[in-house]
Amino acid sequence: MKKVKNYYSDIEKEMESAWKAGYDKIPETKIKNSWRKFKDRIESGKTSKRKSFFYRVSGVAALLVVIVAGYFFLEIYNPIIQIANDSPGNKEITLPDGSLVLLKESSEISYNERFQNVRGVELKGEAFFDVVRDSLRVFRVKTNATTTKVLGTSFNVRGKADLKGAKISLYTGKVLISVEGKAESWAIVPGESFNYQNGKTVIEKFDAELSFEAGNEFIDVNNVELERLLKFLENRFNYQFQKNLYTPKKRVTLRINKSDSLEEILNILSIINNTNYELNKTTKTNRISN
Repeated sequence: MKKVKNYYSDIEKEMESAWKAGYDKIPETKIKNSWRKFKDRIESGKTSKRKSFFYRVSGVAALLVVIVAGYFFLEIYNPIIQIANDSPGNKEITLPDGSLVLLKESSEISYNERFQNVRGVELKGEAFFDVVRDSLRVFRVKTNATTTKVLGTSFNVRGKADLKGAKISLYTGKVLISVEGKAESWAIVPGESFNYQNGKTVIEKFDAELSFEAGNEFIDVNNVELERLLKFLENRFNYQFQKNLYTPKKRVTLRINKSDSLEEILNILSIINNTNYELNKTTKTNRISN
């Protein structure tokens, strides 16, 4: 117990001696230098934080600029493509959605480089469309007189030369047709043609199987009634066949090429039917004799 008491007594004496001894005075220049270094260290930390914050803000701003610029490029910069067919025959065009267009001679089509909410094209002249189905985006063909809307189908559109009419022939699917300046709309089914001319609309039947409008190079006529075939030839070559001089219900089978002339086709029919066909090019009529 005595040793512990002496130990605390010795510590008290040393503390008292150090307190009375005082301390050496620090030079004022040294104090100022230390204070300056301390301030510089603080300011350096603040500057570094400010730079770091500035760089972060700049990076975010640059990213936003890129995003906004990309959005405007995709949404606003969407140039119009115009294609004309000044050569004989059809010109095949694939649209941005994969739909196929057969642009007929002396015709022109225009559309945006990218389809967005609506797949829209404008047509001057005539074209056949084989449209890829898209239930979310309607496909629209606009002429000067009509607008045809579909989801996925094949049809032919012919704008009249006077720009006041149009003819739409449907091969597959369904279409909805509207006329400029009219509230009414018309729907047609495969094998029907919508004709608009001089403010009047007419829906007619046509033979979708006997047609070259879809761009096919030949037609295989399989067991078709002669009356039906001759009607197709009348429309195609603008000739009239004498009635009651052939068997209407007689059936024929042959291949008709797109390049075949009326004379070539009738020569084949004459062999098949053992019948003579005499063309009158002046009156555009055809005389049939056995």
